[in-house]
Amino acid sequence: MISLLNILFWLFFLLFFIAIFLAFFIPGDLTLRKINLTIFQRLVLGTVIGMILWGWQGFIFGYLGIRWLSYLYLLIVFILWIKFHLGSNFFNLSKVRFSKGSLLLISIIAIGTLSQLSTIWFTGIFYSNGLYFCCGNTSDSLYHIALTNQLIKHFPPYEPGIFGVLVQNYHYWGNLVIGELIRVFKLPLIQTQYQYSTLLISLFLGLSAVAFGQIVKLGRNFILWLVFFLYFGGDLIFLLLFALGKGFSFNMSSLEDGARFLVNPPRAFSIIVFFVGISLLILWLRKKDWYTGLLMALVLGSLIGFKVYTGIFALSGLALLGGYFLISRNFRMIPPLIITLILSLVIYLPVNNNAGGLYFTGLWLFENFIVQPVLGLERLELARVIYVQHHSWLRVLQYELIFFSLFVVSIFGSKLIGIFQTKKSLSLLPSGLNIFMAGGFIVSAIAGFFFQQSSGGANTFNFLVSIFIIGSIYTSLACFYWIGKVSSKFKIVIVILVLLLTLPRVAHEVSNNIMYLVKKEGFLIENSELQGLNYIKEKTAKSSLVLVDNRGFEMDKDSPYISFMADRPMFLSGKGILESHGIDTSEKLLLANTIFMSSNVTEVCTILFKNRISYIYLSTHDNLPIEKSASCLKNVFQNKKVKILRVLPETLF
Repeated sequence: MISLLNILFWLFFLLFFIAIFLAFFIPGDLTLRKINLTIFQRLVLGTVIGMILWGWQGFIFGYLGIRWLSYLYLLIVFILWIKFHLGSNFFNLSKVRFSKGSLLLISIIAIGTLSQLSTIWFTGIFYSNGLYFCCGNTSDSLYHIALTNQLIKHFPPYEPGIFGVLVQNYHYWGNLVIGELIRVFKLPLIQTQYQYSTLLISLFLGLSAVAFGQIVKLGRNFILWLVFFLYFGGDLIFLLLFALGKGFSFNMSSLEDGARFLVNPPRAFSIIVFFVGISLLILWLRKKDWYTGLLMALVLGSLIGFKVYTGIFALSGLALLGGYFLISRNFRMIPPLIITLILSLVIYLPVNNNAGGLYFTGLWLFENFIVQPVLGLERLELARVIYVQHHSWLRVLQYELIFFSLFVVSIFGSKLIGIFQTKKSLSLLPSGLNIFMAGGFIVSAIAGFFFQQSSGGANTFNFLVSIFIIGSIYTSLACFYWIGKVSSKFKIVIVILVLLLTLPRVAHEVSNNIMYLVKKEGFLIENSELQGLNYIKEKTAKSSLVLVDNRGFEMDKDSPYISFMADRPMFLSGKGILESHGIDTSEKLLLANTIFMSSNVTEVCTILFKNRISYIYLSTHDNLPIEKSASCLKNVFQNKKVKILRVLPETLF
């Protein structure tokens, strides 16, 4: 294990950024050489485009079974890049200029990045007493490490918790680009996933927003507001609780806020890809050339692989934009839109063709919100039900509108400033971009408010998260436009009011994270368990199939952390995440329970042999009924935490 104080941690950190330069920036910069951009814009757009190309090479070479071609890919693009830039003035940094607002902008990005990293950066940090995971959604964090580990070894990836079953109904391109970096450049798994790459993503959230602001040409103040709302956006649930007499409380969590941005790595990746995509969209709408259109199609077409919900936002926007082009008979703008759709389908269908789609739930979301115990408003829902029973439909409508209003204002908070637009303010953005955004907002709002998923259930809330984050563009536009129209005296008052409505949630989340870190609260894999995991990793064959008895390992019920720690295929692990992906675990669960509970030696040994299970990983405090009497099992490792039983190979075959 590599600790933060180990020199290897920082040497690998340096290697990571060298890898980013070679694998992301160089290929991306090559694609931008025909487009007139500043050095900063080429750095940002080029890095993200190169990241997408890196994903595509991993995707294509992986499916073809020729992953070694990644090295040839890097060599060819490096030679081409050197050839094109020999004798050029690209490396002349004297062209770089810092404006008066640069210090404030840099400060917002730096503080915002540190705020976001407080939620996730201490995932998988090695201390003297074990491996520590804090502070986001730990089960998801563990799954992402396990999934990346699978992508390093095999493409398409198997589910980490159930060997032989390919990942389905999930977006994994963020894991793919990280996994390819680890595979090719021999970087450490956990550190690359949750220390190195999270810093890169958080920085590029701000940098991609700055590049977008420069390309849209709205000036410094718009960029400052945009970066601020992306890093520090928050809800107003705390204000609702205060109004209800509950005090100044954050006991009810937000749907999304700036501090939680990195908690969902697929979405975090997708947002920086989205901003680069709409930057290229703006350039394409201006130039109307094929090359920029193809680059735009590549970026937005790949978006669905990083996060389906962000991809659907983009495809919905392009569909409405395509309708506008058809009506205006601007047919030459249609082909890039078709290419975007084709690329999206190539990525989406192999993994998500059994996702099952959406089903209508009516106004359940708002009714469910209003009965949250923290609010203490259950009586309103009871009153609504009574009115429904008495067919008092106007009163029912009144209550539904109250529920809707409370939900929207509480969840979206100060981001709702973005709805206050005029024809003049909207004209500051390209009309094509406004059409694109309208399509994304409409489809995402309908899907998020009124539908759930056949696979994943209430995960449709992610559509609303897309609105929350991407809506920062219009919130910033409104602040930029309206504050510019008032006197200097009132500007300060309005800015302070916006800050007071926006910052509390992020400040609360960051302070909580600091408290967790100080108290060492979170998930800890103790040294004694690490010894058992290391035994499997070092002393067993790589093909050994492991069965986990999770009675003594609570986290394994939700996430297959033993998969990547032992680096072995699992018979059944992380049942919770498997079922959320629509994978039927009932048969294997029945077999596992029989092994753990049955006292019939013949039955248990037959199941072990038939399913080629090599080892059983269980707590020292748990025993199998047949453990002491079965000749097919041998205790090969035991300490105060872990016990490992081997299925004897001579009886297995």
